[in-house]
Amino acid sequence: MKRVLPLLLVLSLVGIGLSACLLTGKKEEHKPGAAYVALGDSYTAGPYIGTMDGRDGCFRSRNNYPHLLAEAKDLELTDVSCSAATTDATDGEQVTPQKRRLDPQLDAIGPTTRLVTVGIGANDFNLIGRIITTCVQIARTSTEPSPCTTLDAAAGPRGIESRLKDVQANVTRVLQDVQAKAPDAQVVMVGYPQIFPATTTGCDDLPLADGDLPLARRFNEGLNAAVEAAAKAAGAEYLDVFSATDGHGICSDDPWIAGQTVRGKGFAYHPYAEEQEAVARLLEKVVD
Repeated sequence: MKRVLPLLLVLSLVGIGLSACLLTGKKEEHKPGAAYVALGDSYTAGPYIGTMDGRDGCFRSRNNYPHLLAEAKDLELTDVSCSAATTDATDGEQVTPQKRRLDPQLDAIGPTTRLVTVGIGANDFNLIGRIITTCVQIARTSTEPSPCTTLDAAAGPRGIESRLKDVQANVTRVLQDVQAKAPDAQVVMVGYPQIFPATTTGCDDLPLADGDLPLARRFNEGLNAAVEAAAKAAGAEYLDVFSATDGHGICSDDPWIAGQTVRGKGFAYHPYAEEQEAVARLLEKVVD
């Protein structure tokens, strides 16, 4: 079954070789039933890939990677990941795509928490939204070869690539806040998968101007570089999902990320269940 999802709802939600790249951070031994808290945006929540977890408007699926990891490792999970979440949603009130107001994600963490995974940053400054909504809209009417790249360059310090250094600072703050609230916890920063192709021509599922594909790819790569640097700065571990999802982005023969048309269960421009299962397997290797 195929279904094309409304652009406004897509905008509102914007929030494998199995190998893990780990940076500094001491592993803790987790006993059965240890407290595990998952923070993150829609790439953690996994909207519409399965049965929804709760009715808080976060579009969080019960077969996302936090749930799969908790089941595999016999952990007591509190999953507060939420579609559309920015780093501000960790220490301040977050507003869901349905305009519900929720407590800060960090409130779920306490001194007895033994594991925290964090997957956040893409929604800051609406960066991913600029690619999958603004750039797509511009491509429908513009005759220029790279209209969104031109528009982004004119934004100067507020451009997509320029903002990545601010994302790094924001994510570093989040990780430091996590460590302050749960000093005995293992903290793992989960990177983002390969979303956009490293090609000069797109596909029907990614209707960008061909000349704007390099901008999308640089954002994808730069976002991961930013969150990896944040993990290093905060002394947390980093899980390299980007390398592990090579060959499974939008426009690939075996996509683990939905394009504008969703095949089966999923949501446009978000992970399919296969990607979430891969991330869970990666985490199983690094979580004691």
